[in-house]
Amino acid sequence: MARIENYGQEQPTEQDAVKALADLVGPQMAEGLWGLSVQALGLRRPVSTPAELRRVAEHVMEVGELSRVAGRSLKVRIITYEALARTVKA
Repeated sequence: MARIENYGQEQPTEQDAVKALADLVGPQMAEGLWGLSVQALGLRRPVSTPAELRRVAEHVMEVGELSRVAGRSLKVRIITYEALARTVKA
């Protein structure tokens, strides 16, 4: 994926998101929760654009307390990545 110099992080991916969720709720629950959220939003896996990842993260945040933590973390990472990407392109 695209990397922004001096940021030190790759563009967030679906794999990153599911792993972060799995760290909190376990791999099977994370996979199921992510898959149901993608389906509920009418998206297809793998979710690849930052905008779609943000939508899924926001949906995951609505499910429960632990998923809210993972969803918010992903959302912040995506917003940060997009903001830095805009400054690099400008």
